[in-house]
Formats: sequence, structure tokens, C-alpha cells
Amino acid sequence: RQPPPDGNWRIVQACRLIPKKGVATSLRAFAIFKKDNPQAEFFIAGKGPLQGELEMLAAGLGIFKDVHFVGFLSQPNLLELYAGAHLFLHPSETSPNQDQEGVPNSLLEAMATGLPVAATQHGGIPEAVEHGRSGFLVPEEDHVALANAMQEITHLRGLLSEMGLRARAAVTDRFEQETQIDLLESFYKEAIAMNSAAHPAKSEPVTQFAPEFAERAPAK
Repeated sequence: RQPPPDGNWRIVQACRLIPKKGVATSLRAFAIFKKDNPQAEFFIAGKGPLQGELEMLAAGLGIFKDVHFVGFLSQPNLLELYAGAHLFLHPSETSPNQDQEGVPNSLLEAMATGLPVAATQHGGIPEAVEHGRSGFLVPEEDHVALANAMQEITHLRGLLSEMGLRARAAVTDRFEQETQIDLLESFYKEAIAMNSAAHPAKSEPVTQFAPEFAERAPAK
């Protein structure tokens, strides 16, 4: 990833539009980011019950014309959106019933395309995003910290490209490790099956009683 020469930063978030995805936090952070980056645009891929409320928030923040609610996209179209973007946001937050996310698939998919990430210290996200290397992690519901992370990733010399490369490598390494673990498990299962076939377990003799004496047999 390289900075856009015309300042047209393209920020992306892909998720259901529900409270724990933190889209409202993203909008507030983007409004701050826009002050120094007036050509920036924010693309939100997904649908959900909060869409109307989020559209009203964007309008109230004065950023509605540069926030694009593009709905759910097919996988090819989503990858195309990622390819043309510069930064991926995923500021998840803990719901009132303490529900948290694991590692979001959309986050891994975005990282696999070389997108650096600005997200939160939430649930399984730190397992995927190494703070300061493949992205920045900020406290939940802190839109000012998120805006600062966005500004730092996009404007510190070389950081955008470096973080994007590390993000892609992190997902590749994770996938390869999981593949190796699956292969190792298959190997062990096959070895155990072969060993069992070669050395079948001997069954212990079972003492049988004639029906008329069975109930009176002493317990062992």
C-alpha cells in the first residue's frame, strides 16, 4: 500500500451493523480524520439494524457525503473494495451482556490483501493484529485514540506499506501453521489406526454363569 497522491484516503470496515462492531466509534474517528484529510472516504460494507441510526450519526457529524454504506458485498466485490483501500477499521466493543468476538473473518481477509489495521484491544483481535507491527490497537469506544491511530498509520513515513506487508505475512503464517497442525493431527490418527490394526487389543476372558446361577454370582 502506498499513500494516495491526491489525498483520497479510502478507509474500509466490513461487518454487520450491530453495536459490538463499533461502527459508531469508526464514524466519530473518521470525522476527526477528515479534518486533516478532506478528500478521505469511508466505505462500510454490511447491513444491520443500526444502519438508519448510523446514517443519522454520519449526517450529524457532517461527513455523510463521504461515508458510503455499500451493503453486503459478494466475496469478489469485497476483495475488490479491499484492493482499492488503504486502511481497515475494526473497533469492536464488548456488549452489555459481556459478549466478545473471537478473531473476525473480515479482519483476516482484509489483512490477507495487505491492509493495515486500526482496531481495538478486544476479544480475539490481538491474536491477529500485533500492535505496532501489522496495525494499532486502541481501547474500546475511544474514537479519539482510533483517529490518532488512523493518522499515524497513514502519515508516518513508510508505516502504511510496512504494516500492510506485515499484516499479509501474519495471516499467511497463521494459515500455514494451522495447516501444519491439521496435517500433524492426520498423521498421528493414521499412525494410531495402523498400530491398532497391527496389534489388536486382546479381549479378557469373561466368566459366564448358567442362567439359574447368574443372580447369585458373587460381585467382583
